[in-house]
Amino acid sequence: MNPTTKKIIAISISCVVIWMAYYGSYLPFQKSRNFIETMRNLGGSSSLSDFKSRISGVLDRPSPIGQEELVRQTANLIAGFFNQPSATPDVIADLMGYLESYYKPMIDQGSGMSFGQDLYLLGSLNELAFVKTNQKAYFDKAKSYYSLALVDGPKRPQALYGMFDIYRLEKNVAEVKTVSDQILSQWPNDSKVKNALADFLKQITLKKK
Repeated sequence: MNPTTKKIIAISISCVVIWMAYYGSYLPFQKSRNFIETMRNLGGSSSLSDFKSRISGVLDRPSPIGQEELVRQTANLIAGFFNQPSATPDVIADLMGYLESYYKPMIDQGSGMSFGQDLYLLGSLNELAFVKTNQKAYFDKAKSYYSLALVDGPKRPQALYGMFDIYRLEKNVAEVKTVSDQILSQWPNDSKVKNALADFLKQITLKKK
């Protein structure tokens, strides 16, 4: 191999290493750091639009990895807002639409290391939105996301507990029993589910009298 060829190969390898370091390390690190800084300063947001603008300023930054984790953290942040007195139906609708716009590419992909977790989070947020607003569209979405999460992982606890909630809200006695049986077969000492099941069946019995 002549010296010129060696130099070309060496330069090419160096470029690849630099490219990998930039896209695989630098960009994800910068995006994560900016997200943390944004979280620290969110208290200064003057409006819902300002809040979304600050978050989007980070989520829209290019990075080959890290987006899914930051979207999940945003979902947890929004879940906290739903428990505030200022969380009116209009605010909840706005935030749900905003969050789902970032989740859509990940859900459409239909796979990923944390795909089941993403489905569960969307289910739980829509369930919370339903509890806060009593709007059936959120209930239907929650049921859909939990169902998809169960398809992705039939024995995962989060999806099972989510569907346990949904079927109790539906007063679907047969499915409540089916899901609770599955949960208790995996976690026989889960007293919360045992008590919730007993209370649910008691309420159903009283209504029939």
